[in-house]
Amino acid sequence: MRSVLPKLTFALALALVGWMTPAGAQQPTPVKQKAPRLTTDDVSPAPAPQASSESKETTSKETAAKGDETAKTDEAEVKPGQPKTTEVKVSPDEASWRESVGKAREKAKEKERAAEEAELKITRLRNDLGISGQSPRYRNETMAELGQAGQRLTERRAEARAAADDVAQLAEYGWQKGFTEAEGPKATSQEGKPNEEYYRSQFAKLTEALESAQRRVQLYDNRVRDLNQQLMSNSSGRDSSGRGTGGDSFFAAQLQKDRDEAQQKLNEARAAETKAQNDLYALQEEARRAGVPPGLFR
Repeated sequence: MRSVLPKLTFALALALVGWMTPAGAQQPTPVKQKAPRLTTDDVSPAPAPQASSESKETTSKETAAKGDETAKTDEAEVKPGQPKTTEVKVSPDEASWRESVGKAREKAKEKERAAEEAELKITRLRNDLGISGQSPRYRNETMAELGQAGQRLTERRAEARAAADDVAQLAEYGWQKGFTEAEGPKATSQEGKPNEEYYRSQFAKLTEALESAQRRVQLYDNRVRDLNQQLMSNSSGRDSSGRGTGGDSFFAAQLQKDRDEAQQKLNEARAAETKAQNDLYALQEEARRAGVPPGLFR
């Protein structure tokens, strides 16, 4: 027992010495670090900065300006006699409508002129009957012609109303479709020279307006005169044919209304006559300054 104890003591001391030496000391286990990984944020490129509203507006204006410059360049390169590239083409439907409404307007003017001329003829025939010293045969023939003229006047007025209705319907159709009537010729050509076709068409248009105004001045002046005479006859108890009316107040009120309307139409016709004359003078002066030959208006 005594021999074993020293040996055990020696072994314990030897183990203690080996543990305390650096060579026998245990090293701490190194901690493994995770390898860095790439994420989508690292790989994806940064988003491009969005253009502000001001920059967008500036870009749009620059693009529009370039388009205007291109259009002007194209227009400047158009050769004489060729249509401009900026001219808007109309659809076949609109072109057909323009032709139809143009013809309808011309027809309406013709029918209205025919009705006005028929009424003026009746006034002339009545005036002829009032001339003393005419033979019975002449008076009978005039009376027969007056009856036929009255029938024609009724027909002409109905035709004029129908033609005016056709124009109104076509105009309404065009308005609903967004159509526009064709423009007339311009005062100057593409070369910058005075356009004789423009002055010729304007002269014809204004001449027609003057003739229509003069005809209506005569027509409504006749109406006013006739209605004034009827008012005087009614106030005296007799109508224009000499028949007694007893001074009908209702009849007199209607005559006064018709007379006032005729007077208003007469005033409008006189104003239209003056305007047409002034417009004709202005057109001729404009043509003279532009160098248009004066013989164009003959």
